Amino acid sequence: MFLKKTHRLTFFVTFLVTVLTGTASYSLIDYLTEQRKQQQQLLLSDQMHSYASAIEQELVSTASAAYAIASWLKLQQGDFALFELYAAEIFPYIPHVTAISVAPSGIVSAVYPASGAQNLLGHNIFDDPQQQHDAVRIMQSKLVQLTGPYRLVQGGTGIIGRLPVYLTKDGVEGFWGFVNITFHLEKMASLVQLQQLPTRGIHYALLQQDTVTEVEQLIVSSNQTLPEHSIKTTILPDSANWLLYLYPGRGWHNNNTFYRQATLGSLFTLLMAMLSFLLMQTLHRKKQLSVLVANKTRDLQTQLARHRSFIMASNTASWEYDLVNQQFSCSPEYFVMLGLPRPEQDISSGSIETLWQAFLHPSDLTAATQAFTTYLQHHDNSLYESTFRMRHQEGHWVWILSRGRSIISEGERRLMVGTHIDITERKENELKLQLLARLFEQSSEGLVITNDKQKIVQVNQAFCQISGYTAAEVLGKDPRLLSSGRHDKSFYKAMWQAINHSGSWKGEIWNRRKDGSIYPEWLSISKIDGLEPGETYYVGLFSDISQYKEDEAQIRFLAEFDVLTSLPNRIRLIARTEQAITHCKRLQQSLAILVIDVDRFKQINDSLGHQAGDQLLVQLAGRLKTFCSVQDTLSRLSSDEFVLVKLDCDATSAAALAEQILPEILKPCLVQEHELVLSASIGIALFAEDGQTFHELYKHADIAMYRAKELGRNTYCFFTTQMQKYHTRHLTLENALRRAIERNELQLAYQPQLSLQQQQLIGFEVLLRWQHPELGFISPAEFIPLAERTGLIIPIGEWVLNSALAQLASWRAAGKTELTVAINLSPLQFRQTDLLFKLERLLDQYQVPASVVELEITESAMMDDPTEAARLIEQFSNRGCKIAIDDFGTGYSSLSYLKRFALSKLKIDQSFVRDLLTDADDKAIVSAIISMASSLDLSTIAEGVETAAQQEMLQQLGCDDIQGYYYSKPLSAADATAFIAKQY
Repeated sequence: MFLKKTHRLTFFVTFLVTVLTGTASYSLIDYLTEQRKQQQQLLLSDQMHSYASAIEQELVSTASAAYAIASWLKLQQGDFALFELYAAEIFPYIPHVTAISVAPSGIVSAVYPASGAQNLLGHNIFDDPQQQHDAVRIMQSKLVQLTGPYRLVQGGTGIIGRLPVYLTKDGVEGFWGFVNITFHLEKMASLVQLQQLPTRGIHYALLQQDTVTEVEQLIVSSNQTLPEHSIKTTILPDSANWLLYLYPGRGWHNNNTFYRQATLGSLFTLLMAMLSFLLMQTLHRKKQLSVLVANKTRDLQTQLARHRSFIMASNTASWEYDLVNQQFSCSPEYFVMLGLPRPEQDISSGSIETLWQAFLHPSDLTAATQAFTTYLQHHDNSLYESTFRMRHQEGHWVWILSRGRSIISEGERRLMVGTHIDITERKENELKLQLLARLFEQSSEGLVITNDKQKIVQVNQAFCQISGYTAAEVLGKDPRLLSSGRHDKSFYKAMWQAINHSGSWKGEIWNRRKDGSIYPEWLSISKIDGLEPGETYYVGLFSDISQYKEDEAQIRFLAEFDVLTSLPNRIRLIARTEQAITHCKRLQQSLAILVIDVDRFKQINDSLGHQAGDQLLVQLAGRLKTFCSVQDTLSRLSSDEFVLVKLDCDATSAAALAEQILPEILKPCLVQEHELVLSASIGIALFAEDGQTFHELYKHADIAMYRAKELGRNTYCFFTTQMQKYHTRHLTLENALRRAIERNELQLAYQPQLSLQQQQLIGFEVLLRWQHPELGFISPAEFIPLAERTGLIIPIGEWVLNSALAQLASWRAAGKTELTVAINLSPLQFRQTDLLFKLERLLDQYQVPASVVELEITESAMMDDPTEAARLIEQFSNRGCKIAIDDFGTGYSSLSYLKRFALSKLKIDQSFVRDLLTDADDKAIVSAIISMASSLDLSTIAEGVETAAQQEMLQQLGCDDIQGYYYSKPLSAADATAFIAKQY
């Protein structure tokens, strides 16, 4: 019967192990499969977002181009005559776009590039069955929408980014037409990368979802079907609402890996079943042997186990010490406590001190030895007790409580018996309690403990320091004595609901100190159970966050205000202006933005230092505040630029305000014992005629401010559309001028110069000309000041020097060595420290002597820093170059400075020559210049000579040389060469 029961148990255990192992294997395989799937999905999701971001960037650039064209059309009030020029500037920045077109009233009227798009001109979008539905919907949305793919009129299939344009005329906004950005999918770099995915076993699908019907339309796909397990993401939902789907071609599961894992799992299950069967068989045989042995030793083990159980249950080791023979013996538990193997015989030694010397902690050895010796000396029946640490075999220390008593055994042997108890855990708990108590008292955060009756039972020192109460004043009291009164009942109700539901709550709360002051604190309350059933305590941990609140307020201030003047910065200015615009729209009020820029403020910083400049800005900010009401906003936007947003302010009020501000700024400012007088230039833009947003209004006010500076500073100017056109042309010219040299658009013209005494050609003045292929001839009076303001005059000036000397070298090679060239230097170019080095390098390169080079410098360039100018002119003169003052008589004309400069020639301005025969004053001035030059040993040359009578009069007055249309107009290099041939 027993054997049958054992066999059944063996087979049952084997079957159970097989089932459990199989289940575990299947679960593990399923888990690994799912993890592999999730990992694939995660990796594919990362790739998908990367591709989606690339597509989105190209779509955003498409939308940006549409908005740029629309903004331009609004500035042009719908005039698209220069559309191709503007579109040509934008087209290179969007390489995937094939065409940009505008469609007034829905009819395509202009396309860039024009080649290949002739069929598109005149196409009516509203009559197109493919596009009319989308066009109507987009016209109503007033936003850029990407629609398609369509079969395009100009051929092929593409996507169209369409933006409706609304223009305001006579205060009424109306639909003007569309801006269309057309591109082919195959030109999108992001889609080209996407098409490489199938080679890596990944399929994709790009669809467009209708924002109204949510119907999805296929744009491009690598497969005909779209599995349900595909992952997707949305691309540019505001303008396109495209959906990108990705999925692996072979699915998420790898069947080969699954089959291998399943095979291994099956083999593992069979192996565990076999091991279980063999184990049960072994246990069965072992049990049979155990039964035989147990029957013989049961009584002995029962008695021994009972005896040992008493000792083991008490975690106690026993020891015995023979006081006469000084023999020490102990139970095996003594060594178990220390992790030592049980010795074959008891330890016997000359004294117990030897044993303790080997095992006791050095710090406890003296005290333990003294306690044991003292007890032995008394020979009484009192209890011996000592606590010390003994070294464990593993290296740590075990706390031991040793107790004993002297007895007299049979045979009159005087013994001392006792026990050792391991009290390490108790000692550690005592240490933890001590540390917790110290932590409770010494914590920098306040701690308060209440019972379930909401009475305070314990507080720490930090609580007393923060609240101002002593412990005696709050123990037994309700914590509500700390309440500030700032929180209502619903706040505390929600707090206690959270504590009762989750066992804790934390948050910010305001409490009151003993002195009545209210302060913020961060409070954390935890619910803990007491030792008795149903006993509950609440522990509150809090810290005073007043300083944090102050720091937070300071950070918020620094984020929204200027540190120097405490005025709102750009972030706050934009927010407040947008709020003001919304307010004005609702109440149909006007609003003015004044951009106030301090004139020549940089000179203050450069001469007196930035500290003086800061003091000046603070004083100016204080003056400007006096013109602000509570609803207005005054901001310091940059170093010396202030912006004033004035509500309910029309053009008349804005002009009156500017006329009040300008004289206020002109009042002297006392800075570092200096009395400084500054002026300002003010630009004004009005809502809503000059813009609908802050950025539009600020941009236009800034343009008007720069116009005020051009008008002479210390004035104000309103924004006009002509300024915008001027600004746009200025920007266009600046961009074109940066490429003018490399595109070979700049040319030199040569104005012949005639010696009146010799009646012979003596040289040429080099003049700069710019012929733009699209803008046509650009006047030097327009582009040279622009080049000086932007610093482009430096590379242009170097090109002029190089080209002029190269041409002079070719004339000299042809035998005309007596000819000179006069080259104009801009003030910025003249102040270059390496100009002489560059000139010497060119003279050496073209083998031209310095004596045939004449450098023309304006009076203003020399008067900016006369000392430095004199030094530079002397260097050029020492090198052999001639120096002429251009347009003499129109500037400073200081005789004292003329003596200091190593000059060669004075050039009489054409404004004096023009009326030389009819204006006695002009004749007197020319005569004085010629006489003064003669007395200073300087030659003279008059420009702008257009008649024989002017030439004759100049010759009579003693002028040396002339130039002008009477002698010859400016010539190209080829014509100048022919002119030279006729003169000799």
